[in-house]
This record gives sequence, C-alpha cells and structure tokens, in this order.
Amino acid sequence: MFTDDEYSDAVIGVAFFCAFALMKSIAIVGLQANPVVATQRVMAVVEYIRVKPISPYAMVGHNLYYTYDVRLDDDNTRISIDDDVERPHLIGSLVPIERQHHKHGVDTYRLQNG
Repeated sequence: MFTDDEYSDAVIGVAFFCAFALMKSIAIVGLQANPVVATQRVMAVVEYIRVKPISPYAMVGHNLYYTYDVRLDDDNTRISIDDDVERPHLIGSLVPIERQHHKHGVDTYRLQNG
C-alpha cells in the first residue's frame, strides 16, 4: 500500500530535526565544560555603536539592544560586545568591561553598567 518513496521525505525531515537538536545540545555541553575561573575589570574606548531593536514592534528609544565595537586600554585589542545596558554610551567614551577568563584559555567580555 505505501512505498519507500512516500516515506523518504519524512525520514529526511526527521533526520535534519534530530541533527539540529544534537548540535544545540553539544554547544550547551561545551559551554558547561569551560567555566569562568577569573574575572578582571578593564577599561575600553567605544569606537562604533550599532542599535538593534529586540522587537520589531519596539518604540523609538525603548527595548533597544546595543552592539559596541570597543578598543581595550590594556592591550589595544578591538572587540565587539552585544549587551543590554541601562543607557547608551557615546563614541569616544571610556566604558568599564569585565574580562572573563575561562578554564580552557578563552576570554569573553561583558559590558559593565557603572
């Protein structure tokens, strides 16, 4: 009554769904295996700002999410930080950054609110 051709699309769809779910779980396990072991407060200069609304229905000035391109003061490295802050920072302003040292040598950064 049913042939193999009728099930092939369903099997491929289920395989892609399972592969996608497996990729997400591997990423979560990878983050848990690399915990933060130390933090350091550094200062950075804002070089560029991009505004991204969280919601397409957000009103002007509300529910905004900022991406900052900053240059660290201590080693002159340029990084991008996506973070929700209380108020936007101006280009050229000095902002505090928290550098998070992870167990396996990767550093991540978080913009401070103060």
